[in-house]
Amino acid sequence: MFKPSEVWDTNSQERLTSMGVRSRIFLTIFLSLFLSVIATYFITERDLRRGIENQLVSELEKEANLIVENIGNVSSFQSLEESDAAADNLGSIIDSRVTLISNEGEVVGDSSLTIQEISLLDNHLNRSEVIEALKNNRGWSSRYSNTLDSNLLYFAVLDENIEEPNVIRVAVPLSSLDSALSSLELAISLLFIVVFIVSVFASFISSRILYSNIEALDKAASRIIDGAIKKKDIKALPTQRVDEFGNVARTISQISADLKQRIQDIAKQRDQFGNVLNDLGEGILVADNNENIFYSNEQSQIILELQKLNGRKLQSLNIPAINYLTERAKEKKKADIEFEIELKDKTTRWVLGSMNKSKSTGEFILVLHDISQLRQLNSMRRDFISNLSHELRTPVSVIRANSETLLSGALEDKKEAAVFAKAIMHNSERLSEMVSDLIDLSRIEYGDLKLNIRSIDVNQIIESIVFSMKSILKRKNISIKFDPHQSKSMVEADLNALERIINNFIDNAYKYSPKNSSIEITTESPNDDIKINIIDEGDGIAPKEMNLIFDRFFRTASARASEKSGSGLGLAIVKNLVNSLNGKVGVDSNEKGSTFWFTLPKSK
Repeated sequence: MFKPSEVWDTNSQERLTSMGVRSRIFLTIFLSLFLSVIATYFITERDLRRGIENQLVSELEKEANLIVENIGNVSSFQSLEESDAAADNLGSIIDSRVTLISNEGEVVGDSSLTIQEISLLDNHLNRSEVIEALKNNRGWSSRYSNTLDSNLLYFAVLDENIEEPNVIRVAVPLSSLDSALSSLELAISLLFIVVFIVSVFASFISSRILYSNIEALDKAASRIIDGAIKKKDIKALPTQRVDEFGNVARTISQISADLKQRIQDIAKQRDQFGNVLNDLGEGILVADNNENIFYSNEQSQIILELQKLNGRKLQSLNIPAINYLTERAKEKKKADIEFEIELKDKTTRWVLGSMNKSKSTGEFILVLHDISQLRQLNSMRRDFISNLSHELRTPVSVIRANSETLLSGALEDKKEAAVFAKAIMHNSERLSEMVSDLIDLSRIEYGDLKLNIRSIDVNQIIESIVFSMKSILKRKNISIKFDPHQSKSMVEADLNALERIINNFIDNAYKYSPKNSSIEITTESPNDDIKINIIDEGDGIAPKEMNLIFDRFFRTASARASEKSGSGLGLAIVKNLVNSLNGKVGVDSNEKGSTFWFTLPKSK
């Protein structure tokens, strides 16, 4: 039998032992979780680095191939200034560092260095990416650049010089990788803190559970010593205990897996979001609460026709409308305005700007939408309605006036009645022709006109039309001559459409050619097209009217001043028919006459 003092000593010893067990449990849990996190960190860091590097390599490869197609042979440059200028130009376009390296290892162009700095560079034949590119046509590496004082990812390819290939290298800083790794290190640091706290509580709880089991065992043993040997006393011993350390380890492992997945999802979503913003078709500028721009997509630079917007203030853009939007956004949190921008080519671009100010961060978000085409379409619609009303008003007014005259008593005079009836007939025919042309033009523009495209000898069609038009041309004693480029000129076209195009052009030349003049038709064969020219000896077309000659209802100032009839729809129909046949149409003019031309694809 134990004495009470011996029992106390045993309990005290167990308490002291439990303190050592608590420390050992803490160290075991902490080291296990610590090693799991370390392994997870290295695996995640490796996969993240590999993923970002592979993505950057893929993008650099595309840029390098585009540069090869643009430059061709690096040896073709005549001087270091010329090759360095080409590298600077390409570097600014793709926003990357472009380096041109000769087959002897000499740097002949670098978008990030001046010519003086290039002359001080070492031979680049010992660069790993250059060695790999010379061996396998492509190569890449990442390393620290002493020249630019930053970590860079290099990608090198060979140019189109087969015998003595040169190297074209593209490089970008690894800032995105460093940023991602910094975020990962911060997350792992926070995870270490979590591991430490969990380990402390787990070790405390585990030691308490272990101590309670020991205490229960001690009590059961004491009762057994005192003679209590019933089954229920034996079964009270903690022989079937659930181990909670595995659950903690699995929890930490799950946390690590979730953290890795979230980092990958964030990187993927960031890339997708950037691509979406660039492909929206709308310009987006984001500035902080001090009006400093820290994000701008490519479309915003195109719309504003400005470069390097990041880092600039909104006011430094020198666009009054944006300054107005900024002030209104400060007051109302949201503002919209339409404004125009004068471009470098002296044309005007209309822009719809919408700015919001974030309530939480105070950032300014400006969305720019190019509405020049919408404005142009609205203007064309207004002009079309105005021109249509004007053109229809004249024949309708003439018909009405002559009808009223006939009804007022002119019917009694057969000679006068015939004159008014002829005027009514002439203007009704003109009105019918105009409506018919409008219907045809509408069908062509909306694709309702069915074309039967086949191989046609354009020379044969022109000769047939010229022969049929000679009797009409004799009224003004106009001669017509056809000079084909070759005996047969086969084109891909619709027969009816082609005949209408040529008829309209010859009829137009007949109307505006003086008496006793001539019309000449020639053909050429540039590239994969046949070009047909209709040359007249009219008064020509003013330069400011050249771009309008194919618009609906447009007639030159000289035509409007003369008595020449016409609806102004013939050349518009011609333009749309030629476009439907995959051709081009245009006009060249001078004081001695005009040359209307159109092209059609050759028959294959």
